[in-house]
Amino acid sequence: MTADFKERIRNYQNNGDRLIIDEILYGTTFDFMNDPTRQHIQIGDKLKVTIKLPRHEYYISYHIRVLNDFALSKYRGERQNLMTKEFSRILSVLAIDYGIDFKGEIIQQDEWQYYYRLTPELIENLRELLPRIDSEVFGSDYATFIQYFRKYEAIILEQSDKLVEMERKVEVNTLEALERALKYVDASRTEREIVKYVNTAFSTRFGELELARNGKRRIYRKDRYDTLKPMHVTLKFPEDTYRAILPQLTESNVHKLTKSQRVAIDKLYEVIEQDKTLGDFTNYSCTRSGSVVITRNYAAEKIDITYENLRKMLSRIKKRVTK
Repeated sequence: MTADFKERIRNYQNNGDRLIIDEILYGTTFDFMNDPTRQHIQIGDKLKVTIKLPRHEYYISYHIRVLNDFALSKYRGERQNLMTKEFSRILSVLAIDYGIDFKGEIIQQDEWQYYYRLTPELIENLRELLPRIDSEVFGSDYATFIQYFRKYEAIILEQSDKLVEMERKVEVNTLEALERALKYVDASRTEREIVKYVNTAFSTRFGELELARNGKRRIYRKDRYDTLKPMHVTLKFPEDTYRAILPQLTESNVHKLTKSQRVAIDKLYEVIEQDKTLGDFTNYSCTRSGSVVITRNYAAEKIDITYENLRKMLSRIKKRVTK
């Protein structure tokens, strides 16, 4: 089995044979959460999850499934924050204290309350029960319920509508991250080392792609001790589109450019405006504040000049608009 596992990885690396990818992705369809071998073990002050699987590639599948489920939990009504926890708390009050059965799916519970999957079906069930809730639930319980029901009614329906689209995007990111991890893993290592490397490499790349999908990016900047520190910034196009070409270039000074410079800048302006409309940050770097700047390679490609010529042109433009 070990030799087969390694051989399938080598076949992908050398010949593009995608059998190992197909097997790993097939494994992500398994119900790992209910696997009888899955258990929690307390190690010191940490709680570790262990699971015993029949094939090495399924440990990669399990890791991918966990990250995929988390990425989609918001759209499946599973992710809990302070607001959704409060909604679940008042729903628990309805179920336990008032005996109102709205057929909610409990995804976890503690000694104080249930936590419900917030789905369109739940909202519809609650809507049908509104006359009963209105007559049987009183005081602050009723006020809190109505407040959160009205707040999440539209949000949950919108998130559910986006689920199919988000599943497709997460699937694309999963495939790219997995292909990259398998491409660079050393297949001469032990199977345990291979699984560990692939899972780590997958997590890194998938995390970057998911940040980008959510309009964010991880960047590194030096702190006051000259140590590089990671930062997560929310990407945004500058209000003045010219600043996405060159931070010093603005609508108020673009008139200083030569005719040929203005032609090239106007072409880039249109490219950026199209990307802004699509919300596509793929070909942009960003500042500490998250304001994006078009990458030089992408810009050169779009106006059909060499990277070096673009660099020189922007250098001349910078001098022209800042003097």
